[in-house]
Amino acid sequence: MTFEEESLVRDWLDRLKDLDVEVKKMFGCYCLYCNGQAVGWIHDSVLSLREVGLDYLPDEIKRPDKHDRIQEIVIPFDYVDAEWLPKAVRDTASIRKGK
Repeated sequence: MTFEEESLVRDWLDRLKDLDVEVKKMFGCYCLYCNGQAVGWIHDSVLSLREVGLDYLPDEIKRPDKHDRIQEIVIPFDYVDAEWLPKAVRDTASIRKGK
């Protein structure tokens, strides 16, 4: 892992520090787990969060169409400090656990 990648992953995790989160390196990315549930990926400066139907994300964040092969919401690093981010990660874990 390069220093730049390490720094970006640490920045994402710092913003989620009140949650039970961890990352595992897989496929050249970092799989993000919350409460034991795989909720997304961190790659470069992006967090790709699994699409689970959260309705409170900002409109400018593109949601996948139901026909898209990949059902993830791409969250740019610009949103690392967004107050809704920890809630979105926690809610994604809760919804995925219930499936």
